[in-house]
Amino acid sequence: MRICNTKWPDQNWRDAGKRMSDRGIPSEQHEIMQENLATYLSHRTRGELSDRWEAKVSRELAKPFSDDQVGPRIDALQKSLLENVQELPSYPSKIYLTGSFSRGRLGANSDLDGYATLKPEEVSKGFDCYEKRVESTDACLFPMSEKTPGFNRANLMYAGASVEIDPQRLGESGYLRKVYTCVQDARTQRRETSAPYEWATGKLWGEGLSAHSKREQFEGKTFKSKVTNAVLSLGGTLAAVPVVGAVVRKVADLCVHQSHLEKPQV
Repeated sequence: MRICNTKWPDQNWRDAGKRMSDRGIPSEQHEIMQENLATYLSHRTRGELSDRWEAKVSRELAKPFSDDQVGPRIDALQKSLLENVQELPSYPSKIYLTGSFSRGRLGANSDLDGYATLKPEEVSKGFDCYEKRVESTDACLFPMSEKTPGFNRANLMYAGASVEIDPQRLGESGYLRKVYTCVQDARTQRRETSAPYEWATGKLWGEGLSAHSKREQFEGKTFKSKVTNAVLSLGGTLAAVPVVGAVVRKVADLCVHQSHLEKPQV
C-alpha cells in the first residue's frame, strides 16, 4: 500500500499542517493524517467549515495516528468485514464499500461502511445485522435487495463514491490493502460535496437518525420515505438509460463527486 496521496500540496495542505503543529503533531510520519485534514478543510465555504467537516477535523486531531498505523487498520477492517459477511444469511452477491475507504482518505481511526446486495427474503435479517453493528468502529454493511437495481444505483450515487469488492476474497491476506491502493490511484480531487447538497440532504434525511429510523426510511414505512424511495428509484433507473443517464450522472456529480470503481483486478 502506498504511504500517502499528496497530489495537492496547496493552502489546505499547509493549513492542515499548521493545525497539526499547533497540537504538537509533526508532518513527518503523519502525511496521511495531514492529507485527510486537508481534504476536510477543502470543504470550506467562504473560509468556514460546516459542523460536519469541523467534527471530522476535531476527531482526527484528538486521536492522531502515524502513517504506519493505516495498513494494519485496513487489515483489521478486512477481518471485521469478513465477520460481518459471515453473520448474514448467505454471502452477498455484491459488496460496495463507501465512505472514507472509497474516497481514498481512510485513516487509523476510520470504520468501514458499505452496501451488501442480498436476496429479497434475506434483507430483513441483513437489517438486523446492520442495527447490531452500526454503532461499532469496525465494518458495517447496509442491506439492499437484488430486485431493486434502480434504487440500489441511486443509493450509490447518493454516497458519491464506491468500490465493488469480491466477497469471496475477504479471507485472502492483504486483499483490501490492494484494493485501497487502486482507490488512491483513481482519486482525482479532494472536495466531495457541495454546500447546497449538504444542506438539502440534512433536511431530507435529518441528523442523528437511529439505526431503526434508517431502517424504516429504507423500507418505506412512512409517506415521506415512500416518496423519497420512489424518487431515488426513478433517478437510479434513469442513470442507466443511454443519453439521459449521462445527464443524471452529471447533475449528481455537481452535488456530490461521483467516484465509482468496478471490481479492481488485484
